[in-house]
Amino acid sequence: MASHSIPNDNLTLPADWRSKAPALSAVGAVLVLLSVFLFVTISDGGLKGFFHSYLTNYMYCLTFCLAALFFVMVQHLVRAGWSAAVRRIAELYAATIPLWALLFIPILATVLMGSESLYSWNRGAGQGLPEIVENKLAFLNSKFFAVRTLVYFLVFIAAARLFFGSSRRQDETGDAGITLRLQKLAAPGIMLFSLSLNFAAFDWMMSTDPAWFSTIYGVYIFAAGMFSFFAVMILTCYLLQQRGRAERIIRIEHYHDLAKFQFGFIVFWSYIAFSQFMLYWYGNIPEETLWYSHRMSGGWEYVGLLLLAFHFIVPFLAFLRRRHRRWPAWLAGWACLLLVVHWLDMTFLIMPNVGAPSLSMMIAHLAGWAGMVLIFVGLFLWRVGDTPVVAVNDPWLPDSLAYQNLP
Repeated sequence: MASHSIPNDNLTLPADWRSKAPALSAVGAVLVLLSVFLFVTISDGGLKGFFHSYLTNYMYCLTFCLAALFFVMVQHLVRAGWSAAVRRIAELYAATIPLWALLFIPILATVLMGSESLYSWNRGAGQGLPEIVENKLAFLNSKFFAVRTLVYFLVFIAAARLFFGSSRRQDETGDAGITLRLQKLAAPGIMLFSLSLNFAAFDWMMSTDPAWFSTIYGVYIFAAGMFSFFAVMILTCYLLQQRGRAERIIRIEHYHDLAKFQFGFIVFWSYIAFSQFMLYWYGNIPEETLWYSHRMSGGWEYVGLLLLAFHFIVPFLAFLRRRHRRWPAWLAGWACLLLVVHWLDMTFLIMPNVGAPSLSMMIAHLAGWAGMVLIFVGLFLWRVGDTPVVAVNDPWLPDSLAYQNLP
């Protein structure tokens, strides 16, 4: 580990940011309620449309936090020194997962009450479901769904609390042994996380289309989550530094590495998306191609073309040049666009089950999106509180400060 003095930066959130957390969450909740009203009154979707929209916007935000948890564990697993300056921000995003577990209650409640608004398999056996869905009901039933959901959140929350709590203890004690323990726990943590994320993606998202199946679906959600997480990280670092926080600790080298990860997951997401599409197109099996058929007609095909352009081609070109990957303002601007594209991606996965897109549906869906994002920001600011945004006693921090990318 390198020896390097720690700059005396301001590492706490601006007081005016923290004070806005309750108002942001409250306005967000009002917008989500407005979304319910709009779906029921002016949209053809009704409650079915609202719950699909809620799940879309919920997963949009939750994927940031789950990817943050994965990032933290991987950095410990590989003993990465470069990321010590920015890892605390990821820990803080992951630390909001328990709050997101509470926001899953409306979805779980509808399932346990027997509603079909989100999952048609909840109708049960002998109620006119296709044979292929009937054969899955030993797995897709409300009680087993609830148990699995509980297990997923227990894994996510336990891992998030372990890594964040240990990091905070290190803030107070400076015990380097904490880092060694976390490095040993990272590997089993990643295995449990990967299994949980994969099956959660099957349960929460893929089973909205219960007749369809894709073994790569969980990997797709993972890729989309990491894609959006690096955009969130770049934007958070940039906004903090614009307010004079961590100005000398978070350096161009860190932006450069975050941008390289961003570029990598632009390519990885595209590879997974294309692989899934190509295999189903080649196989041409009706129960597999039906999912794409719904998304290549009725107006959703334009969303697919937007994803092709702005989830892959355009950002791929934008992140190619080294000079651009070392330009924080440029990266922050692109991060905003990529976060919008991630929402389109989540929308493309779930909302076609409601029907063809219409202006009223998209207005109601946008209201729900704005509300969920405000809740997300409010919860994050509240969770951060007066916690330093850099773990100053992390033994890897001197390496992170001395780190240089090769020309």
